[in-house]
Amino acid sequence: MNAIDLDDLKAIKKIDEDGMLKTIEDFPLQCREAVDLACGLSFDIPSDMRSVVVLGMGGSGIGGDIAKVLLEDELRIPFLVNKGYLLPRFVDDKTLCFAVSYSGNTEETLSGFDQAVERGCPVISITTGGLLENKAEERSLPIVKIPKGLQPRAALGYLSLPILVVLERMALIGDKGQGIQETLAILDERAKNFSPHKPLNQNEAKILATRLCGKVPVIYGSDGPTSVAALRWKCQFNENSKVPAFWNVFPELNHNETVGWELLGDITDHFLLLLLRDAEESERVKKRVEITRSLIEGRFGGASEVWSGGKSRLARTFSLIYLGDFVSFYLAALNGVNPSPVERISVLKRRLSEE
Repeated sequence: MNAIDLDDLKAIKKIDEDGMLKTIEDFPLQCREAVDLACGLSFDIPSDMRSVVVLGMGGSGIGGDIAKVLLEDELRIPFLVNKGYLLPRFVDDKTLCFAVSYSGNTEETLSGFDQAVERGCPVISITTGGLLENKAEERSLPIVKIPKGLQPRAALGYLSLPILVVLERMALIGDKGQGIQETLAILDERAKNFSPHKPLNQNEAKILATRLCGKVPVIYGSDGPTSVAALRWKCQFNENSKVPAFWNVFPELNHNETVGWELLGDITDHFLLLLLRDAEESERVKKRVEITRSLIEGRFGGASEVWSGGKSRLARTFSLIYLGDFVSFYLAALNGVNPSPVERISVLKRRLSEE
């Protein structure tokens, strides 16, 4: 581990060989472009859909997870994120499918696409190209064509917001315009607050990364925005920071994981607990967080509470996710690793293709 000064812009740039930081800083612009792309999409799909399924894996699939959380208190039909090769039996011609693959070559998503087409599902693809684009074009199916050149996890705006826009245009959900505008404003503000130009002592993202250096992150959320944010933080620590990380949600974790802090204190002392909090979390969840923290106090190497910002569910979710992206980048810098490459995933895919 080659810890650096997070206020040393030259040192950060040297580690960040592929420009991940700029991509993170440009995220508000990406979200604006994603909305525009979806608004310009031409499609003709009946509004009498009985379910919605998102086909996607990894950085592409989490766009579906976000949409599911954002809409769970509004959408009146089932919403499933399918992360595998096979579609559930209920999927039929009344199921709207979103096939989401940044590269367009994700084999699980391509398998789901083929099954969805065979069953007569309306399918909208979100991709940069690849086999998914080819398959969709052969069948004259709508495609949200998004820009190339990013890591899938860095294209979250492109991979999530078009789902919301399409569902709104189909009148399956209400108007999201106000929530989107609030979200963009908060992202703009946070881009400044978490910028590398903002010194460590005034920068929440740098402070959290410094606390995490040499620790294993354990991220706890709860039902709603913080649940998918906790998943995103975990994945970003894995892929950007190159460290193991774990996540769970209240109240489920109180029925199992709370007991898991009882032994192996010499190991758990190297864990740092991150509690993602939201102003709209229920009173029972607040009480659970308070009691749980008191029960496991001293069984980990530190704890931090991180609060969402904004009023709408969309803004609160993206405010947490955006902070996590910056934290994972700064932790990568402290670890002395280029955040962009994911060599082990590339090797896995290469070996699978050789079988």
